[in-house]
Amino acid sequence: MPVKVRIPTPLQKLTANQSEVHCEASSINAMLAELEKQHPGIKERICDNEGKLRRFVNIYVNEEDIRFLQGQDTPLKPGDDISIIPAIAGGARHQSVGGPAAQTVKKRVMLVFPPDQIKEPAVFTMAKKFDIMPNIRKARVTETVGEMTLELEGTEKNLQDGVKFLESRGIKVESVTGDSAR
Repeated sequence: MPVKVRIPTPLQKLTANQSEVHCEASSINAMLAELEKQHPGIKERICDNEGKLRRFVNIYVNEEDIRFLQGQDTPLKPGDDISIIPAIAGGARHQSVGGPAAQTVKKRVMLVFPPDQIKEPAVFTMAKKFDIMPNIRKARVTETVGEMTLELEGTEKNLQDGVKFLESRGIKVESVTGDSAR
């Protein structure tokens, strides 16, 4: 059984508009090489000239950030679910439940993570669960410190629900004044 790789919208033109692809791979590096074989040009969009992940690309294995695992050497097993997430994202948004009248808004926030949440994929989970597009503007993440400035885009209700979700996990969320846009 191969691993499943979720492809972000900006890279789907390289995968014949597929949002998911499958490949046989024993590690993240092997997966990147296999993706390049199947979809030429994709690796240069994800990695720099030295083969290292670009600064604003995050990869998750079963919702775990590989930066807190073994990086690009993170082992994979059949059935693993890999997500490639560009921190500065774009592309088509899902139709909101409220229809066209449910206008999207942008809000800039500062997150401060408690130590037990630093390795958790809270932003990824929030984005997926509440249809919010996060755009990481600045981050400082170590084993003991987790601070991140994000621009969030979604409906007002989804943003409110997403912030409540983060706060329920003990993550401090502060609005960055003067930086929100409609």
